[in-house]
Amino acid sequence: MKKLFCFLAAVVTILTLAGCAASPYDYGTNWLIRENDIPQYYSRFDLFYIGKAPAGYGDTHDIQFNWTKTHTNDIFGRGVRVFAPEIQDPDVKNVSEALEYYLENFHAPGHPFVLLAEGKAADLLYAAMQKVSGLTVKNGFIAAYLPDMQPKTAEEIADDFYWDDLTAASGANDYGVIVTWTSCINHEKMDDPALKKGIYCINPLNWKLDATPGTAQENIKAVFYMPEHKNIFWRKVEVKHFCGAVIDPEKGVLNVNCPLPLLHVINGKYTNNCISIFAGNIAENANARTQNLIKFREWNGAE
Repeated sequence: MKKLFCFLAAVVTILTLAGCAASPYDYGTNWLIRENDIPQYYSRFDLFYIGKAPAGYGDTHDIQFNWTKTHTNDIFGRGVRVFAPEIQDPDVKNVSEALEYYLENFHAPGHPFVLLAEGKAADLLYAAMQKVSGLTVKNGFIAAYLPDMQPKTAEEIADDFYWDDLTAASGANDYGVIVTWTSCINHEKMDDPALKKGIYCINPLNWKLDATPGTAQENIKAVFYMPEHKNIFWRKVEVKHFCGAVIDPEKGVLNVNCPLPLLHVINGKYTNNCISIFAGNIAENANARTQNLIKFREWNGAE
């Protein structure tokens, strides 16, 4: 009996130690921005961001931090807690682990939170969302803004997240939603067989799903990171009414009339700058969706 007891105790000890293995995202480790020291009550919502600067910008820690700051703090401003892990080898496993760590260690149950990524990072975050728990309206999930992820129909998005009752956004005010569009810059040719009629695409200038044009006047502001400027204070560039955009329903793309030279354009896409182009509209919309959830909770007497 004593031997059996010692054996069981040893097994419990081993399992406990295995369960306590350090995560690469433990406090103070592998975060470009980690604002959990800001009290929850100060934050309208949390923002979890995945992204890296394009290869042409450089890959130093400072470049990645400034790129991330431009895409988060400089867009959403004060009153939003930002969590942006530094993932050396971005893949679904690592992104899932980072998102799960945020939800389990930094997110307060029920507090509103928003996810943000673009392009390949959006694909990784979308896949990671399917592997973690806690992405529910009850837990505060507002929206995942994932421009330029792999094209999907609204039905495919609903099927991918049916267990959490998440859907593609149907307009400007719903929550518990996936928000995405495929951007085509200045009608560049795009060779993607997935693009066709029926692909889900929402216009971030007017939050419509049809071919209603979004005008440049509706573009609140674009926010770009320009690392080539020697003066660090000039590296963030804000441009009001930057451009207009309109959905082409036959192709499932958002045609963006970009007035700047086509830097970092690959296959018709303004690589890793789609958030920048519609920065002001994304920030305003995230606030609006959050306020709608808060009003819904107040109306229903929820805490």
